[in-house]
Amino acid sequence: MEIELIQIILIICIAIVFGVIFAFINLKRKITRPVTKEQNSWQKIEALNDQKKELLKKKEELSYKYSARSISDDVYSSDLKNITSELLKIDNEINNEVSKLTELQKMQDNNSDQKSQNIKLKGELNEIKLERDNLKNRINELEEIIKNISGTKNLSPSIKDNFQNKYYEQILDKYKELINKQEQKTIAQIKETVNPNDLTIKSIISKHKPVGYEYNKDYLEILRKIYSFLDAEIEVVKTDVKVLYWLDATEILKNKIADEQDISALLCSAMQGLNDQEAQVYVVLLEDDNTHAFVKTKYKNQYFIFDLAQKGPFEMFTNTDEKKLLEDYKYNGLKIKKIIYRYNQNSYIDTE
Repeated sequence: MEIELIQIILIICIAIVFGVIFAFINLKRKITRPVTKEQNSWQKIEALNDQKKELLKKKEELSYKYSARSISDDVYSSDLKNITSELLKIDNEINNEVSKLTELQKMQDNNSDQKSQNIKLKGELNEIKLERDNLKNRINELEEIIKNISGTKNLSPSIKDNFQNKYYEQILDKYKELINKQEQKTIAQIKETVNPNDLTIKSIISKHKPVGYEYNKDYLEILRKIYSFLDAEIEVVKTDVKVLYWLDATEILKNKIADEQDISALLCSAMQGLNDQEAQVYVVLLEDDNTHAFVKTKYKNQYFIFDLAQKGPFEMFTNTDEKKLLEDYKYNGLKIKKIIYRYNQNSYIDTE
């Protein structure tokens, strides 16, 4: 009885072992069947085409950013090179998978269902290729449009700007004598450039001046706010073209640009509007024999120079000694060689 039980158990074990081996062989055959391999290839091609669509989308977005000048030429070139390289890799992988499919199709039998499936997959592949070609054409068209929008293809924006500036300088140089004659001001007219009663000046003051303003208590605090406002809003430029041109406060605030003397007159006007009768525009000769302008004043035994042409703290130039203040002052590392003249609405003093 015990022998029969052992035999039965042994027979069952042998059957299980053979069953497992048979199932493993069948599974292995199924995995290595051409149809299964073909399906894997098509799945890989589909995944690769999804990646390709994403890269083409990124390439299109990159072109739009470049056309909008939100990225530089270097960034555009670098990113475009990386995307093109990735697209080339994906194309090579797709071509490899297509080659595998060609070999697998040769191994397949003549089963009509399999042929029908292959024809359908080939059609889908052709549609994907057609879509890819259309996207390539769209990208090429967009890049051509960008080149046309950007103007001269061989010149960077900075170079073109330099050419334009050179051209404008030539025009100004040609007509500078006529302009200078027209813009030349008398001493009285120069004094009038400091005008605390100008409506634009009053508007600037009213935005920063509190109710109950007191000169002896509030002046420096309010002036600091106006100084910071002008420093942030107005770009001060110095041109090499020797042309006289005077801008008033309204023109300066509208265009947000001024030369050093115009911005000094504007600041001095605001200071006088805050009851500072000491404020004057100084026009000086520097060590390199070029002129420069700033505002100088005195408040509570402290002397100040305010120079909006220099980016720096509100109290960058201050001293209790007036002479020492002027001696220590520098513009672009250059000291004052001599004071040419100084003025405000009430006075004009020629010191040459």
